[in-house]
Amino acid sequence: MDQYSLAIMPSPEISQQLADLKQSYKTAIGKSYGSANAEAHISLDGFEAEEENYPFILAEYQRIVSGLTPFEITFSGFGDFDRANFSAFYIKPTDGSSQAIRDRTEVVMKTFDKKLKKQYIRKWADESKNPHMSIGRRLTREWIALAYTVFDGFEASFHCNAFVIRKFNEKRRQYDVVDLLPLLGDSAPPVQLDLFQP
Repeated sequence: MDQYSLAIMPSPEISQQLADLKQSYKTAIGKSYGSANAEAHISLDGFEAEEENYPFILAEYQRIVSGLTPFEITFSGFGDFDRANFSAFYIKPTDGSSQAIRDRTEVVMKTFDKKLKKQYIRKWADESKNPHMSIGRRLTREWIALAYTVFDGFEASFHCNAFVIRKFNEKRRQYDVVDLLPLLGDSAPPVQLDLFQP
C-alpha cells in the first residue's frame, strides 16, 4: 500500500521563508533533524491505499473539495508539542485560520463516501485538530528550547485556494505532490459519484 497525505501547501514565498528557517535551525543544532528537508505544508489527513484504487479516491476528494470556499490563512508565531518522548516545533496559524482549516477538513471527512472509504482506504492519521506548519519533528526538549532562542517571530499570510494530495516517495523518503484539488466554492452541494457500477 502507498502512503498519501491530504495537505495545504503555502505560497512559494512562505515556502522559501520556511526553508530558510530550517537551514538556520540546522546550523544552530549542528546537524540535520526530523523534517529538515520536508517542503512546507499543513497536514490534514493521512491514508494508505493500493495504487489501482487511487483514481476512485482522487475523484471523491475532487468532488468534495471543489465545493469548499477559498480562504485566507495567517501565521503568527511558534508553538511546540510532545509526542512519544519527542517534540515538534512549528509555525502557528492564528486561531481564526486554524478554525477555518478544521471546518473545511471536517466537511471533507464527513462527506467522504463511507462505502468507498471502507473498501479502498486504510486511514492512519487525522492531523486537522491542531493545524500547524512544522519546522522540525522528532526533536529533543533541548532542541525545542534552542529553537525559541533562534527564532524571534513569524508573521505571514496567503490565500488558500487549493488542497493537495501528497504521496510518500520511498527513494527520497519525502512526500511528493501528486494532485491539486482546487477550492472552487461551488454553490451546488457535492453530488455523489456512482463509483461502484460494474
